[in-house]
Amino acid sequence: MTDTTNKVGTFKEWLSSQILMLFFRCMRQLPYLYRHRLMGALLRGPLGHITGYKKRTLNNLNLIYPDLSDKQKSKIANQVLDNAGRTFLENMYPAEFQAQNPKIELWGDGLENLLKAHSNGRPVIFFSGHFGNHEAFRAALYKHGIKVGGLIRPMSNPYFDYHYQKTLLIEGRSGPVFLPGVKGTLGFYRALKRGATLALLIDLAVPDGPFLSFLGQPARTALTAASFALKSNALFLPYFSMRNPDSISFSVEIGRPIKHSDPLTMTKEATKSLELRIKKDPGNWFWIHRRWKYHPKGNVDASELVE
Repeated sequence: MTDTTNKVGTFKEWLSSQILMLFFRCMRQLPYLYRHRLMGALLRGPLGHITGYKKRTLNNLNLIYPDLSDKQKSKIANQVLDNAGRTFLENMYPAEFQAQNPKIELWGDGLENLLKAHSNGRPVIFFSGHFGNHEAFRAALYKHGIKVGGLIRPMSNPYFDYHYQKTLLIEGRSGPVFLPGVKGTLGFYRALKRGATLALLIDLAVPDGPFLSFLGQPARTALTAASFALKSNALFLPYFSMRNPDSISFSVEIGRPIKHSDPLTMTKEATKSLELRIKKDPGNWFWIHRRWKYHPKGNVDASELVE
């Protein structure tokens, strides 16, 4: 990973980072499960309003599910914000998080394919969306001797990003982690050619790429994950790291692999698998994200929208 300590931010960013890290040092004095519940409650409540996450979540739900009642949308939004708060805390204390979840359930139609590919040294590209907590997935696979890395998007605050990136290594239990850019992309590809197991999220807003229908609305979608899978002959399969109703434990589903064809066809299939999971459990997906950031103001031309 890039050493973000070399990046110069503003005084405001430095101060914000210091306050955040002080907050987490203070939180560490509380029992883990207490601070876990507290972070969920804070984001459901005052922090959700201050950050604008509550409003953004409801706006996205209004776009996709206009016929749902306000009560139903509010219930989903509270689940989303609770999950986001707990996830943020879990990722700041990775060792304690894994200690609280020693037996994460791992299942799915693609599990056997994954274990076979790993034993044969074949590269694997997982894809998913911002669902539950990605770190539960990595912890579950580590129990099988599989270290998962990936391509990550750095946080906007370079000072806080330096601290946050260190947690992604999970104290040596992570596979290689790369940042966007030519150097990171090349490192990602080389790791795959050596047989690495890596993950990419396909529900990020991108400024280019084709408009694919996502939950019934056009969204620009990157073809990167499928392209990498084809270039490296990697097994291409979905995972969903789902927070259980108790809000503490997790269940990780490894989906059926997607057959190699071409990047667009594979990405369309990948998108559909993510849509199905979101529809089954909308409260586990991060509606906070600006997935439709590049949503067209008018109708998308038929030549642009790929059904």
